[in-house]
Amino acid sequence: MASSVASRFPILTLGTLLFLFPCGLRAQEEVIPIIQGEVRAGDEALGGAMVVLHQVSSDLSGEIDSIQAGPDGTFRLRLPRVPAHGANSEVFFASVRYQGLLYFGRAITDPIQLDSLYLIQAFDTLSVPQGGAALPLSARNLFLDKVQDGWQATDFFQLRNASDRTLFSPDEGVTWQYPLPPSAQDLEMGQADMAADALRFEGGSLVVYGPIPPGERAFLVRYRILEEDFSIPMPGKTEQMEVLVRQPGPQVEFQGLVRAAPVELEAGNTFSRFEGADMEDAEVQAKVLDGPFHFRAEWLALILAGLLGGAGVFAFRARGTVEKKEVRPVVTPGRSQLILSIAELDEEFRRSGNEDDEARAGYLARRKKLLEKLEGLS
Repeated sequence: MASSVASRFPILTLGTLLFLFPCGLRAQEEVIPIIQGEVRAGDEALGGAMVVLHQVSSDLSGEIDSIQAGPDGTFRLRLPRVPAHGANSEVFFASVRYQGLLYFGRAITDPIQLDSLYLIQAFDTLSVPQGGAALPLSARNLFLDKVQDGWQATDFFQLRNASDRTLFSPDEGVTWQYPLPPSAQDLEMGQADMAADALRFEGGSLVVYGPIPPGERAFLVRYRILEEDFSIPMPGKTEQMEVLVRQPGPQVEFQGLVRAAPVELEAGNTFSRFEGADMEDAEVQAKVLDGPFHFRAEWLALILAGLLGGAGVFAFRARGTVEKKEVRPVVTPGRSQLILSIAELDEEFRRSGNEDDEARAGYLARRKKLLEKLEGLS
């Protein structure tokens, strides 16, 4: 009977299906691999800019196409294929050069990203004075692991440029610098939200030589502190500060910070916690107290990698001018857990020694998701 009805009313049957299941039928439509984008300098369209398409994959890494943006800053770029997240490890992104600096759009790894406007945000520039600009830290997380001759430190910084311009040194000098504890040694630089060679360790300080665009830049460094009692210099403003000491470990106090509830980031990783907020030109004094200590010689292995580290690029991610906001509770366990997860992923990739493009692209895609979650807590 059903087949008889269908044969007698074929048009009605097809119309009914289209009405009842429009989404299911549209899902079969072919995805067109085209980026529809716009280039802006500040709030203005950047007409005539040359947009360059980049690809990172197991087969190819580098520039693969380019096009000039229209007078209104819009452009269309066709990808060689539809990105298939999970099926292969391919990353596409586009860049423009403005006032001598390169700016990049977001990484494209999934077909759904082709449905939205692809924005490449550039900014006007502002030169910094000799010695660098004074910039605040929106957050700092310092992980400490006790070792035989002092401490192993892993320092996670979030640096804020609240202006609407990219800061740079016209003579390629220092853009920003920040002191570490006086006895800091054996510093290891992780790749960060800036050029791989822009962050250095000179004269006991972290030194940034590359441009710093508006928004926040996150980076992490690892070093040893060659004394039990030490100072943590904190010039300028630090909105949120947290020190986490792995347990079991010595009893220690940090003058200038408040003891908070301990936190277990995962099974077997328990930390005592100290925090501060809205600190200005501070210096925290760390002092080991008398008491029992069961030594555990473990190093907290954390190395930060840039979102586009595999492409060897300076990934400017536009976040716009940062608005002033009320200081939140310093750091939640969720935030600390994400930082630790990123670090473990970085360490796993570093130890694997697998440097082929496919492995790196897969690693970067996993890391990007963790960073997006971390940014959601900022």
